[in-house]
Amino acid sequence: MALKKHLLLAMTNPVEGKDAEFNRWYEEVAYPTYKSLPGLVPLGRFKAADVPHMFPFQMDNMFEYLSLYYFECEDPVAYIEQIKDAFTRRPDYTFSEHIDQSRFCEPIYVALGDVNFEVTDRYENLKY
Repeated sequence: MALKKHLLLAMTNPVEGKDAEFNRWYEEVAYPTYKSLPGLVPLGRFKAADVPHMFPFQMDNMFEYLSLYYFECEDPVAYIEQIKDAFTRRPDYTFSEHIDQSRFCEPIYVALGDVNFEVTDRYENLKY
């Protein structure tokens, strides 16, 4: 069976008034952990832009933050189980209490054709 390309979208919101704590957790705990997981490539993190809807029938965005992750596998269910198991061996990782768990979504999508981005971890190469 051929490896299929997948995107995991982590759509999140901080608990009201806890933006700084939420962002600090992501930078200091989440990102280092996620980039160490086997086969998972962090592609970037984004904050929702405050812009008008492009279409009149468009629903409102419910999420302030989006993180994108790429992975390749034959069976995404088995892969996610492998990732969940890897978390059990990471006692330094805890899910942030500053994430609003009532508005949290992590869908996974499989590519239907070509993927038009180069899968490399460019985060470490950013100059500040």
